[in-house]
Amino acid sequence: MDMLRTANALSKWDMTLDTAQYKRMYQRISAIEFSILRIGEYPIPSIIDIVNSIRLAKGNVFAEWKNSETAKFFEDHGYKNKKQAGGYFF
Repeated sequence: MDMLRTANALSKWDMTLDTAQYKRMYQRISAIEFSILRIGEYPIPSIIDIVNSIRLAKGNVFAEWKNSETAKFFEDHGYKNKKQAGGYFF
């Protein structure tokens, strides 16, 4: 978000890898932020959609996020949910 806000505030979208995608993502996130301020609720499906869009972007687009500590939560850690396990859940 820091990079997106900086690019928007300074109108320096050329500092991003894919100007169109970064601008679109900034607009989507801003819309969600305004919605949260207006309604007071988090639109979870919209937030999930944005995270998935960033995660699944091709190449190095959104590399700032893909290389972050947060992105590590989405890596496959090898855990398998098996019915026989004591902590099985749906």
